[in-house]
This record gives sequence, structure tokens and C-alpha cells, in this order.
Amino acid sequence: MTKTLKVAVLLASVAVLSVGFAGCGGSEEEAPSAATATDERAEAVRVQQASGVGIEPGQTPPAFVLPDLSGNDVSLDDFEGKVVILDLWATWCPPCRKEIPFLVSLYEEYKDQGLVVIGVGLDQGGASVMAPFVEANNVTYTILVGNQTMSRDYKVRSIPMTLTIDRDGRVAAKDVGFAPSMEGEMRARVEELLARPATEA
Repeated sequence: MTKTLKVAVLLASVAVLSVGFAGCGGSEEEAPSAATATDERAEAVRVQQASGVGIEPGQTPPAFVLPDLSGNDVSLDDFEGKVVILDLWATWCPPCRKEIPFLVSLYEEYKDQGLVVIGVGLDQGGASVMAPFVEANNVTYTILVGNQTMSRDYKVRSIPMTLTIDRDGRVAAKDVGFAPSMEGEMRARVEELLARPATEA
């Protein structure tokens, strides 16, 4: 009986942890047909393998140009030499909403040392949905309006997906989902990367 109880407690603990780190599935936008999606994924993988472009640690994240909430185009290249946190999120995603206050505090604390936070919203309604949310939640970092191309290039399956990019423009870490227990590690990672100079010429 005692052994059974221990197993039950263990399984319940695993379930709670799973919920704590859960993310939301992809975006609300319609997916392309299965055949088209398969072809595009295969081609994207071939290109990434050949160029070192990708979303895994050590790779260079795919380039993008996306509008901010005022309609101004912003490129990842605009932040060359900075430590960048690139967060793919949506207003309808509970873990995304939990992560945002932490990202705001991180940005405010380290922006003068070279940290940039970019939130790429994947809401189907775009800026019309995101802007009121950003204002209501006092988001102070850069918010961009994402699209299906961004979702495909960054292989978004669950959000939030948060990439930490070093001063050389390479992915240092990828986090999928969010729980408060992740904050300490993410903060320590940012501090470590800010302390390192860029190594590329």
C-alpha cells in the first residue's frame, strides 16, 4: 500500500511539473497543406544545414524583417553586437503572459549594459490585438508583428519559445515554455553573455 502511494505521489508530481513548464501550441493562423508544409520543412532543413542557420545553440537564427506596432520595419541585424532575447509569444497563451513581466524586468535591469528584448507576437489579429495588450501590461521592450513565414523559419511548435542570442549573433540557448523556476537560470545566462565581448571581427 505504501509503495502504491509513493508511485501515485511521484506521478502526480510529474504531472504538476509538466503543467508548470507547458507551452501553448503554435499560432492561431491556418497551417499550409500537409504536403506543402512537408516540402517547405525539408527545404528549410537543407538550407539550414548548409548555412549553419537555425534555432539550436551554436547556429545563427534566421534573418527577418518585421513591422513593429507603429508599422516600422525592424531587422534582427539592427541589434548586431547586442545580447538579444527573442521571444515568440501570443496574447492568448497563458505561459507567454506569465513570462512577459519577467522579460520586462530583465530588460529594464540590463538594457544599459547591452541587452535587447524583442517580442515577436504571433496573434492572428496582429497589431490591433497586440497593441492594447502591450499598453495594458506596460511592456517596454520592442514588440514586432510576426507572420507565418516567421513561424515556419523558426519551427514554432509551442510558445513561448525564447532564444537567447549572444553578441556574435549566435543562439546561446533555446527555452520552450515558461515557469517562474526558469527565471534564475535565464538571468544568470544573460549576465554571463553580457560580460563577454563579441569575438567576431
